[in-house]
Amino acid sequence: MLQRQSGSIKRLAQTPLSDQIYQSLKWSLTIGEYAPGSELSIRTLAKKMGTSAMPVREALTRLSSERLLLSATNRSYRVADMEPQRVADQFFVRARLEGIATTLAVPNMTTAQIDQLEELANLMVTDIRKEDNESYIIRNYNFHFSIYEAAGNDELFWTIERLWAQTGPFLAHAVREQDMPMDWQTLHTGIAKAIRSRDANYAAQLIEKDISWSTQTFQNMDADA
Repeated sequence: MLQRQSGSIKRLAQTPLSDQIYQSLKWSLTIGEYAPGSELSIRTLAKKMGTSAMPVREALTRLSSERLLLSATNRSYRVADMEPQRVADQFFVRARLEGIATTLAVPNMTTAQIDQLEELANLMVTDIRKEDNESYIIRNYNFHFSIYEAAGNDELFWTIERLWAQTGPFLAHAVREQDMPMDWQTLHTGIAKAIRSRDANYAAQLIEKDISWSTQTFQNMDADA
């Protein structure tokens, strides 16, 4: 089973239970396991995870404080179901921040890291052709955060990661429901090549172009509403 590969996230076994649940739920939001508007019940999650309600409640409260979930009742939370333009605005911010992170990262990336990016990019093209959306979504995360981690800026990394958790349910929906433009399908290969050439500005432009597909997608939804 594919998993995130970012080294900046501590192994779950080394963290308190509420933190483990927090990281698990945040990851589920990032990859779109929960659709916009989904309800997360404390009791249901506690039963699913084989734990008491308290650490689940603590994790959900933390996610709510970071605006990743909305408090519905005393015993449940839900994923926001935002207007398309607001989602587009979040992707717009993501594009700018991730362009900055890429510019910072390119000089720091090793040959081995770039080799891994190219491998991920090639696998993502295969995922698209096979219509394996779930593998694509996880590889997409691993591709991007391999770059952002190399930027060496923890505050920027955390901000981008939070935005991914906010937009994850919406991006996953778009990937699963819409056809990707042909030039966008191979964009990650171009990003990896630009990084190998140490062309930080071009790599950042391609990263922003990649994310702009989602910005435009949700702007179009807003216009059609």
